[in-house]
Amino acid sequence: MKNLLKNNLSFFVPFILMWLVCLGWVLQTPKFEQMVWINSHRTIWSDTFFWCATQLGEGWFFVTMILVWLVFKYEQAFIGVIAFAVSTLISQGLKFSFQTLRPSEFFKDVSYPWKYVSGVELHGFNSFPSGHTTSAFCIFTLWVFFAKKPMINPIFLTLAITAAYSRPYLFQHFPEDLLGGSIVGIISAILAIKIYQRYFETKYPHLSQKGLLVNRH
Repeated sequence: MKNLLKNNLSFFVPFILMWLVCLGWVLQTPKFEQMVWINSHRTIWSDTFFWCATQLGEGWFFVTMILVWLVFKYEQAFIGVIAFAVSTLISQGLKFSFQTLRPSEFFKDVSYPWKYVSGVELHGFNSFPSGHTTSAFCIFTLWVFFAKKPMINPIFLTLAITAAYSRPYLFQHFPEDLLGGSIVGIISAILAIKIYQRYFETKYPHLSQKGLLVNRH
């Protein structure tokens, strides 16, 4: 595990730096000003772009990734299933523990001409942490570990961040929800690998040697 983290500093170092910068902004900026800034920087093109980007955090996308991993290694798909379960349990547990309001409900009595993306159903409750952000960061952290190509780690980080930013853009979450969700997602991916290594790796070594299109002896 230490080697996995050490070999992927091109993912984790930029993430930590950006996370700290965002944390500083969140702590210094009132929620209203945060959302006004995000809400005012939009175009018709970006509405479509971020609607598509938010799909990277949907459950169906996670399942699709598990199927992709299944093609190459059963081990990766198995870890993906564990990660899906762990990330869901943690994020949903936190959501119902904190029970914070989402922007649409938080600002329902505030008179401001908010701009919404057409066709997006706004939710009002269980804002922290962002489930989509959790899922996206979990998926792309797993990709970082599976791909083992540090040169493309910035691409995985960019995809995860883009999916995360889509949530306040669509007026579904506050930036603080993204900070929590990103941490939960990364931790879930790491926990999934540790769970697999501890309880399944030695018992089922063949899982690391086979996939639907791979059969190594």
